[in-house]
Amino acid sequence: MQKFTILGNPARHSKSPALFGAAYQRYTGLSYEINEPTSAEECVEILKTRYDGGNITAPFKEDIYRFADELSETARLIEAVNTVTVHNGRLKADNCDHCGVSGSFEEFGVALQGKTCVLLGIGGAGKAAAYAVCKAGGKLTIVNRTVQKATDFASKIGCRAAPVDSLADLLQSADVIINTLYGNIDLIDRKLLNTRQVILDASYIGSPLLDKARSLNCTVIDGRYWLYCQALYCFKLFTGIDPDRAAMRKVLNI
Repeated sequence: MQKFTILGNPARHSKSPALFGAAYQRYTGLSYEINEPTSAEECVEILKTRYDGGNITAPFKEDIYRFADELSETARLIEAVNTVTVHNGRLKADNCDHCGVSGSFEEFGVALQGKTCVLLGIGGAGKAAAYAVCKAGGKLTIVNRTVQKATDFASKIGCRAAPVDSLADLLQSADVIINTLYGNIDLIDRKLLNTRQVILDASYIGSPLLDKARSLNCTVIDGRYWLYCQALYCFKLFTGIDPDRAAMRKVLNI
């Protein structure tokens, strides 16, 4: 039996177990469970003693990075982890979140090359999004309450950083807005949006930004697509088996 898990706090709302079950419904000997540890150290203990791999979600994506025995080149650059495999008690950490971002835009036929992009938040998901946008040739500005954190990462990947009070000016020329803030944080006034903009939100349970964007008929890409696109990569990384894409999409209603 191969056992996998999602580790986050909270994590009970996660669609990952249903998604994993759909991905491998034709196979036996695979399981996927939810765990809600209280620290990165506890994540490591759970993984090493009970599982063959796991998905890492908030708030542990950045913290668990420093506990990995082996880091992929992408995880090292992004400084955050969302996928861990366990081999002989050693943790190999990777990051498939950036695939979720690039794949989401591809699903909607949005090319980022040359587009003016604004990213809200620079936690683990934000770093992956920033990496994906820069890799695709987008002109990115990271907006974060702690400006120094955004500046440090922006200098590493070759983009710009800005404080929250510059958001209104930045959005006037933005083609793409990516939101990685928690769902209840509302920084964007409806009047700052327009119908030509593309909005990607990491949340798949709804957010104020998604509601405003939909009311204006913006191109809206919610977190279900991000979740689906990154899962295609990480689930195959876990098992070596191609997942059932149609069944996964049915679970997410996309």
